[in-house]
Amino acid sequence: MNKLMENLECDIRNDIRQGFIDLQTEKADLMENVGAIPFLDYKHFASRTFFPESDSLIKLCIKDIGQDVEKVELDQHCQKFSRLIQDQLFLTTMVHALEEQKSFTVKDKCTLASLLTVALHGNLSYLTEVMEVLLKDLMQQHSTAAQPKLLLRRTESTVEKLLTNWVSVCLYGFLRESVGQHLFLLVSALTQQISKGPVDCVTEKALYTLSEDWLLWQAQDFSQLKLKVLFAVGSDGEVSEPLEVDALSCDTVEQLKEKILNTFKTKFGFAYNTSIRDVNVGE
Repeated sequence: MNKLMENLECDIRNDIRQGFIDLQTEKADLMENVGAIPFLDYKHFASRTFFPESDSLIKLCIKDIGQDVEKVELDQHCQKFSRLIQDQLFLTTMVHALEEQKSFTVKDKCTLASLLTVALHGNLSYLTEVMEVLLKDLMQQHSTAAQPKLLLRRTESTVEKLLTNWVSVCLYGFLRESVGQHLFLLVSALTQQISKGPVDCVTEKALYTLSEDWLLWQAQDFSQLKLKVLFAVGSDGEVSEPLEVDALSCDTVEQLKEKILNTFKTKFGFAYNTSIRDVNVGE
């Protein structure tokens, strides 16, 4: 048993040493293949933060936020409601009244917070005051609850989503000018490292991962492949120049398609105009 334990420890040390060597030698490869950093302008950044699951609200949000906003004449009812939400007491009371309804789901609370953020976007100081009042009320509720430590750990109230939107708005300039590039390089490095080993297409567990819960403990033998991919150009059977794609012998067809499209986007700076399901792969 001691001999088996020594052999196991030796194998683990060799794997760690080899992995460290691979990370040191592949740093230059990351910098060369990272491609253009896809910064979003403020309108698209805010709309995706406020309404991540609603395309229709995203389009309306893009029209309402920004320096080039078109002034739209509101009807009488909208004008009165716009004046009402400028009253802090009315606005906080309305939020509490809506949240007390059992049919008002968590998704509805997030949508309400995002709509309020857009409506009060031009007056962030007032939005901050309203958020402070709602946060104090939320703290008082959790102070009498059984588990006060869960405060702000889950977005289950309007003010929690409101706080998320507020922080995102305030951090946009910092992300764009300072840490955005570093975060993008970090995510790109992790993605490239994960793709160098097998990934289960069903459970999404990977051989190379930072999380033990998502570790693929039993991975089959695999080898790395260099594929030259040609894209059809036009309807006359013409093809593009070959695009070199890194793949694995154990990749599924869907995983291979995804790697091809990701490599295309990295090299040319824009996505291929066909979804993964519609892409046909042939020899």
